[in-house]
Amino acid sequence: MSTRQSPWTLSELKKALEQSDTFGEGEIGCVISPDQPGVLEVQLQSAGEITLFMVVGETQILTSTVLWPCEAQDDPASFEAMMLRNHKKLLPLCALSIDMIDGREYYELFGAMSVRSTLDSVETELRTIANCALELAADVGPTAVA
Repeated sequence: MSTRQSPWTLSELKKALEQSDTFGEGEIGCVISPDQPGVLEVQLQSAGEITLFMVVGETQILTSTVLWPCEAQDDPASFEAMMLRNHKKLLPLCALSIDMIDGREYYELFGAMSVRSTLDSVETELRTIANCALELAADVGPTAVA
């Protein structure tokens, strides 16, 4: 079966990820954000304890992770131009955005999938975004994150 019969809810997704056999014991931690009740915070220990944020909408599940403040990037304009030119090669399954968080601009990596995606697809999305974030930080991230 390539899709779920019913769309995911945030609590169903949390429970399914916590009970998944795909992740090793203690590899994943999930909590519905106390600050943002419609957001599932997923921490992947195998990916350097990276935190991913998931929102379940009517038609899509949006998954994202915050990278670093834009001003921490060595040359933000050159970085952004390079990313626009090389995005498909560097991040074929993710997108990069600039978002305002607490009055500062941050680079954020995100992806979207159907709200009826299989659990396997959701798990793949989590690993893909986490791995892309780590690779991007190592390859072109700032030399000193502020």
